Amino acid sequence: MVEFREIADWDELHLICALKVAPEQDGYVSPNVMTMAEAPFEVGSLVRAIWNDGQPIGLLAMKRPSDYPAEEDIQIRRDAAYVWRLMVDQDFQGQGFGVHALNEAKRTAIDWGYDAMTLTAGDGPHSAIPFYKRYGFVLTGRTLWGDEGELEMICQITE
Repeated sequence: MVEFREIADWDELHLICALKVAPEQDGYVSPNVMTMAEAPFEVGSLVRAIWNDGQPIGLLAMKRPSDYPAEEDIQIRRDAAYVWRLMVDQDFQGQGFGVHALNEAKRTAIDWGYDAMTLTAGDGPHSAIPFYKRYGFVLTGRTLWGDEGELEMICQITE
């Protein structure tokens, strides 16, 4: 059974931080240790470890843009929940866990009162863009985060 929950202790933290994407995907998603380190400084962030039958398999992090002060200049859209990070360990990719994670993100977005989700993805030969397109995300034409070249994608939420 797939679960999404906060990391409860040091042992879980170390297990989650040890997860890795496939070598050809390095550079497309920050390591989990970075997500955990950055989370306290990200306004409106929600970080959940992904577990399957008691085994850690990934990480889902989101941001609620409406939590940012109105005067703060943020790059992400304020009218959609932002999927900040999604990673599934290389040993568990291709088994539907990414879809489970996006479904969880969708439920969270609805709970937060949004009718859309956005994310950014790097473009390249092993990018997750085709996966996100299959889920229903479309490219917006915007590039975020300066020279890192992250392409913004949006998915309208339908229940």
